[in-house]
Amino acid sequence: MSVIVISKGSYSHGNEVATRVAQELGLDCISRDILIGTSKQFNISELRLLRAIEDAPSFLEKYTFGREKYIKYIKAAILNELAKGKIIYHGFAGHF
Repeated sequence: MSVIVISKGSYSHGNEVATRVAQELGLDCISRDILIGTSKQFNISELRLLRAIEDAPSFLEKYTFGREKYIKYIKAAILNELAKGKIIYHGFAGHF
């Protein structure tokens, strides 16, 4: 199983780099679609998932573990894709 994770910054053309590398190596290329699929699968808005990654936990979330739950959903979705085989992932939450 081969996995390449490309983290992109603003104006870095990460999408183009990931797509071209995937074509050259014959790998599948996935990205933010994972977040969209996760939001549908677990019936959670994509905005909540994004906030779980981007924002610091609120006072209430420190005790309810809501943020950790959303991050686990994202991790599960990424791991399901990784289990399928050779992929390149670019974009949000690749560090998970």
